[in-house]
Amino acid sequence: MTLEEMKSMADFSVRAALAEGAHTAETSLSGSTDFSVTVRNGEIENLQESVSNLIRVTVSVDSRKASVASNDLAPDSIRRLIAEGVELSRIMDSDEYFSLPDKEELGRAPRDLALIDPDYGRLTTDAKIKTALELEKIACGLDDRIISDGASFSNGRQALVCANSLGFCEGYEKTFHSIDLSCAAEDRPAAGENTGKKQSSYWFSAATSLPDLESLERVASRAVHRTLRKLGAVKPETCEVPVVFDDVTARDFMRWIAAAVNGGNIYRKSSFLADKLDHAAAADLVTMIDDPFRPGGLGSRPFDGEGVSVRKNVVFEKGRLRSYLLSSYQARKIGLRTTGSAGGISNFYLEPGAATREEIISSIDSGLYLTSLSGPGANWSSGDFSQGGQGIWIERGELSFPVNEFTIAGTFPRILAGISMIAGEMEWKSTVASPAFKIDRLTISGT
Repeated sequence: MTLEEMKSMADFSVRAALAEGAHTAETSLSGSTDFSVTVRNGEIENLQESVSNLIRVTVSVDSRKASVASNDLAPDSIRRLIAEGVELSRIMDSDEYFSLPDKEELGRAPRDLALIDPDYGRLTTDAKIKTALELEKIACGLDDRIISDGASFSNGRQALVCANSLGFCEGYEKTFHSIDLSCAAEDRPAAGENTGKKQSSYWFSAATSLPDLESLERVASRAVHRTLRKLGAVKPETCEVPVVFDDVTARDFMRWIAAAVNGGNIYRKSSFLADKLDHAAAADLVTMIDDPFRPGGLGSRPFDGEGVSVRKNVVFEKGRLRSYLLSSYQARKIGLRTTGSAGGISNFYLEPGAATREEIISSIDSGLYLTSLSGPGANWSSGDFSQGGQGIWIERGELSFPVNEFTIAGTFPRILAGISMIAGEMEWKSTVASPAFKIDRLTISGT
């Protein structure tokens, strides 16, 4: 189905809802084509190709809202779906905060976001499989100790359309590609607690256009390096020291902050940042931005999930919380205006600083370079932070030996306030990105 055909169908569903008696109607329609292949030890382990469509219609009668969805796009099926939705809305509780976005907020950002790879359709299935096999082969050839846990290639194309009874009807398409490698190595020190264990790690690259992916050699090298540097890891002593979040753990941290500034969590008071707007909530050098205009960004978009024209939102500015990320409904609940964020973040990141990674490490006499986080203890509602970790110990300003089986503990406010150095380099691999950064002191629970 072409984008124009999808727009026509979305418009049809809105008109059908109004004819059925709905006072307002909005439709989102998505269609995607996806491919993925995983190989292990030179053989295909899993291969999937799929085409999917989904229509979601939200209708209201006297501020009583109901949403219905289906994968069946036949016109008669859509009519039946809408009739069910309108009937359901009549028995729902009235919600004074629900309505369509203000009409003047609707629109399409007038920019070319470079979301389509023009060569997307030229890559054959055999070429995709060969890419995954080659990635695994390169990694296993870098070091005899490497055991493959699987290499993969995936790509896809997605079309999204949004329409409502205020007259908005727009759509856009985007493509994506990714390569991923997981590997392991036997940990066999001469003596110690890790004898007989395996250490594992991974690396990946993702982009809207194939030429923007990292090379197979770089992905393999990074995965192998991250795996082998874990060999011989020991449990550190319990202490309170400076901690450097590498780019991977910094990205994990930013995902939790994205949840904490999400409008749904804010109006429900389930975020440690609720009621903190315009307060100093982080160190002065912290600026966080959600930018839907990043060319080729995996989260870039011309409008949000309800048809509101997107904008660049500065969430933290020099440590001060300047904005939440809000849909129209979330904004009404707390007396603000939408930020064009229905559907969540676009491209959310911590603004890079002026330091190099080496300068950050050399500033620490004894501390932790954190490379992995795990566990359920990051609670953006209460602000508590407790995670299992892996990393490399820093001694006299240099990376020294690997450590694991410890817990890193603190609170989100303490971490934000304790950021004292931010690296100047940042890699985009998803809708969230962050350079490495240093926290002045955090508690490490080990031996």
